[in-house]
Amino acid sequence: MEKSDKFFDFACRLLARRDYFTEEIRQKIIAKGATCDEAEETVIKLNKFHYLDDEKVLEKYVSEVAAKGKGINYLKQKLFEKGCSELISSKNLADFYPFEEECAAAGKVMEKLNGCEREKLVSKLVSRGFSLSAALYAVKKRK
Repeated sequence: MEKSDKFFDFACRLLARRDYFTEEIRQKIIAKGATCDEAEETVIKLNKFHYLDDEKVLEKYVSEVAAKGKGINYLKQKLFEKGCSELISSKNLADFYPFEEECAAAGKVMEKLNGCEREKLVSKLVSRGFSLSAALYAVKKRK
């Protein structure tokens, strides 16, 4: 088996279990022992077969983030940690996680925080990665 086929097979096994961002797969292939060129060659081959789709993965990931009660700043941080900083700058994340959806997620979090005063609510929402504007809007709408 050729070395590049070994990395392609490895990437396919990973993708069979769950979706990954392109940069995540690239980093996993490199961690497996591939050179940068071999990793790039593997990513190109994966794209050729349409095995990678960052937009689809981003949509799923945004749904998970919202369901966890986290905001858009949390999303940006997690994407950065995954090595997807290029994705952050190339996509308008507000298209994937609209302000209204973020406010709705903040509202669900506030239901669990009964009895907190207004300033503490805003602070707790911001600490969960909600934008300040979404936190303020959600608190204002509640009262």
